[in-house]
Amino acid sequence: MESPESILLKIGKVHYNVSNLDRATYFFEEALGMKVISKSDQTVTLGTIASEPLLVLYRVNNPPPRKKTTGLYHVAIRLPNREDLARLIFHLVNNQVELEGIADHGVSEALYLTGPDEMGIELTCDRDYEEWPIDEEGQLDMGSDDLDIDDLMLTIKGKSKKWTGLPAGTSIGHIHLSVAELKKTAEFYSDLGFDLTQVYGDQALFFASGEYHHHIGANTWHSAGATPLAVDTAGLRYFEIVLPDHKSIDLLNDSLNEVGWETLKEEAEVSLIDPNGIQIHLVVRN
Repeated sequence: MESPESILLKIGKVHYNVSNLDRATYFFEEALGMKVISKSDQTVTLGTIASEPLLVLYRVNNPPPRKKTTGLYHVAIRLPNREDLARLIFHLVNNQVELEGIADHGVSEALYLTGPDEMGIELTCDRDYEEWPIDEEGQLDMGSDDLDIDDLMLTIKGKSKKWTGLPAGTSIGHIHLSVAELKKTAEFYSDLGFDLTQVYGDQALFFASGEYHHHIGANTWHSAGATPLAVDTAGLRYFEIVLPDHKSIDLLNDSLNEVGWETLKEEAEVSLIDPNGIQIHLVVRN
C-alpha cells in the first residue's frame, strides 16, 4: 500500500494578487513571452506557448503592504534547456527589462528580476543531475557563485536568437517563501511529504520531493516574526502542490489530519495553511 512519504510532489500554478491586472498581464506577455490561456474581468491565467498554465493573476484593490509580511520570496520559472534561458536573457536585455542578479547555484543557472507588485522571479535552467555539487558528507551543496554568462550565451552562437515565447515544457521549478520562523515550517513541510535537502545557515531551509534539489525554499531574511499578507492585497494568494491522482490526495489529507494539521477538502482539491499563514492547494496533475 502506498504511503504518504512515497508520493511524488511538484509545484503547480502560482496564484498571485495584483493591483493592476492589465499592466501585470502586459508585463508577463511582453517581458517573458507568456501566453494568455484564459481571461476574465477579475483573473488571467498565463502559461507557455503550448498553453501549459503557470501563473494565475487576480485583480485586488490594495498594493503590496509597506511592512514586511510572509508570502512569496520568489517563484522559479524553469526553462527546458540552456539555449532557452540564453534566448530569454538576450530578449530581456534587448528590451531593457531590468535584471537584478545572476547566479550559478551548482544545481542550476539563474537570473533574477522583480515583476508586478513586487513579485520576485527567478528564471532558471537545471544542470544535469550528475553535475549537482555534493559535499564531503554526501549532502547536496547548493551555493550562489558567479554565473559564467559568456559560456551560457555561447549556446546560441550561430543560432537563431529570436524569442518566440516561453517554450513548451517550461514549468514552475520551485517556490521560495518568506516565512516568520523555521522550526514549525520544517515540521509542516516534512509532514506534507518533502525531504529537507539543505540548511542554509540559521535562516533558510530547502525541501524536495524525490530526487530533486528543491521544490520549496523558506527563509526569514526579511520576514522573521512577520504576519501573513492581508486579504485583497497584492502578493501571493496561494500556490499549488501537484499530486499524481485523487487517491494520493486522500492519503496525504488523512496523514496531515492524523498529525494535527487542519485541512479543507472541497471536491477534487484540499486546501490548508502553513504555520506562516501561507495558503496551499493540493491538486491532481492535469
